[in-house]
Amino acid sequence: MTWSYWVGAGGASLPALILLYYAMRRTRGIVEILVKAHTETRVEREQRATMVAMAQSLPDGGAAARFEQGQPAWLFRKDTADPANHQAIVTREAA
Repeated sequence: MTWSYWVGAGGASLPALILLYYAMRRTRGIVEILVKAHTETRVEREQRATMVAMAQSLPDGGAAARFEQGQPAWLFRKDTADPANHQAIVTREAA
């Protein structure tokens, strides 16, 4: 392929290729943002599901702590005051 082939008879092929190049660069940035947002959403959902499952599995009067980066972040306790209503209490502690 020669330079005259890419330029074309009217010279429209080269500007179209340059436009396509810049459009692909812009699209790549947008796709990276979307993939990052999707990944963060999935991680948050998984963490929530894990915390709910862990709180449900606590025995009566049990407690558990969750650590983030080596610091206590969440405390889960299951009270035994009302045996008919077993709810886990979740508090966010200052790290």
